[in-house]
Amino acid sequence: MLILAREEIVAALLGLMVELRGLQPSFLGRAEPVADAILREQPNTVLIDCDHPDCGDALLDAIRNAGAVPILFSPFRLQSEVLSFAARHGARSFTLPTDTDTFGRVLDN
Repeated sequence: MLILAREEIVAALLGLMVELRGLQPSFLGRAEPVADAILREQPNTVLIDCDHPDCGDALLDAIRNAGAVPILFSPFRLQSEVLSFAARHGARSFTLPTDTDTFGRVLDN
């Protein structure tokens, strides 16, 4: 599962939550383009921060074209904002903070 977060600490915390679900997190390299990370990792799922600089139609299309499911999240936006953003893009979403059960349900849907 590839994690694309604007903040490194958020990526690390999500990585721990992914590991608690028995999955293997992966992260974007320092200067690595997102498209390269998707090709390198070939993830089933990509968690992407709504405020990540690359988050938009092109990236969400690239994720889907690679056979992965995009799941949008935000540690800063209101849940209603994230839900609206995700609905416009046909994606699942969650906001932080979240608990492990809620996080698991978002991953399992």
